[in-house]
Amino acid sequence: MKKTELAIALIRSTESGSLRWLVKHGNSGEKPSLIIADRLEKESFRETVAREISWELNLDRKRDFLVANMAQMNLEFIDRLPGYTEESHIVAAFYNVEIYRAKVLEQLQGDDSCFWIDSAAVCDGVTRQGQILNPIVPYLVNRSSVIQHWESQES
Repeated sequence: MKKTELAIALIRSTESGSLRWLVKHGNSGEKPSLIIADRLEKESFRETVAREISWELNLDRKRDFLVANMAQMNLEFIDRLPGYTEESHIVAAFYNVEIYRAKVLEQLQGDDSCFWIDSAAVCDGVTRQGQILNPIVPYLVNRSSVIQHWESQES
């Protein structure tokens, strides 16, 4: 049985007054997604998250962001991921990521391939504008309960 090892970056912002999550349009018309990457051999899940953020968002991993030392949530199960044809042994690790330079947040705001969505959109797999997310995102988020629908609601 194939083993699928995924590292997921949970990049959040409260700049707008409520919790938002960063998603990025994929290459070649792929659906928008949280930053998700396959773990490489001999690479930790944390290193995978840092590598992929650095590459996907063109950020310096030593100055622009911080990946939590420990995963927020780990999953391990056997199932068929959306878009996959066969069942596999799935291992997924979710890491909180903090962007800690205002200049970097401005850079992300100006990047047309990136945008912020609320928790309900992440869980539902569709933005308020009707854009459908990569179906792996809501599948893993809902399976893990790492993000809840209500988290972005203003009090």
